[in-house]
Amino acid sequence: MTDALQLFAQWLARHTYAVVIAGATIDATGFPFPGRLLLVAAGAIAAGGHVDTALVIVLGAAGTMLGDHFWYFAGALGSDRLLGLYCRFTFSSRRCRRRTNDWFRRFGALTIVVGRFVAGVRLLAWPLARDHGVGYGTFLAFDMAGALLWSMLWVGLGWLVGDHWREAAHQTTWLVPAALIAGLLAMIA
Repeated sequence: MTDALQLFAQWLARHTYAVVIAGATIDATGFPFPGRLLLVAAGAIAAGGHVDTALVIVLGAAGTMLGDHFWYFAGALGSDRLLGLYCRFTFSSRRCRRRTNDWFRRFGALTIVVGRFVAGVRLLAWPLARDHGVGYGTFLAFDMAGALLWSMLWVGLGWLVGDHWREAAHQTTWLVPAALIAGLLAMIA
């Protein structure tokens, strides 16, 4: 294992709970951030018995819900303007708004749970939720369910990898540069 990876593993083990809630919150805002990978690493640390797995899952869900609430309440400021800006920022077509509206027509408030696993839907659905009759209580219930499922998935994956996460990270060090290059090429295209 490289020295940098070893230092990161030690740092994450000491600050797991704070990193999980902060990482999940940032990830939920839609900024490009490896929040899911932090949850996987935290799950692996939990498998080693260094932190409480249930608490890691709950904190991951809580962080996610904080970011989701930002988007939900931002929708009250003008979801049309917010969606227009997002569609332009991501170079999406004008159809991105229509697709999200279609998700709400098809799935209703369940879009909040399903959208947790589909980034393009999630970032557009939260601001549109009020416009589609999803009140705060309903949003809170569905968001909590989706956030817990999402957090359990990523922490559970790390827990399954367990103590082998360092080996897996070492063998996949080429993925980060490859993902950065692919992202850059996609933006250029």
